[in-house]
Amino acid sequence: MKAWLKRIQAWRSRRHQRREQRSLERWEQIRANGKARFVIRTALTYGLVFVGASNAIEHLFYGPRPISLFKVIFYSLFGLGMGSSAWSDMESKYNKALNEARLKALPESNDSPASRV
Repeated sequence: MKAWLKRIQAWRSRRHQRREQRSLERWEQIRANGKARFVIRTALTYGLVFVGASNAIEHLFYGPRPISLFKVIFYSLFGLGMGSSAWSDMESKYNKALNEARLKALPESNDSPASRV
């Protein structure tokens, strides 16, 4: 039973690593287009999704109502914050992965403090 569990855990770990690798490769392509484009696109996406969802919920509970300009502006501004936050989060993950790759690529040195012990 333990061998079976270890195989499943190893499979999940490999799957997670592949997913992270694909995510970072995709992020490399997205970041090439620039931060402004990403943030604006995210703001519009979040804004339209939230306006549509809130309008659908209001339609179900209160009947048909017009879409409010206030909601469009509010949710779009909220989307700007979400986009900026998502950019910062992905940039930190990307930079961390680059630093880890650089450290793995460095040759081992015999002058390190650990080798002197």
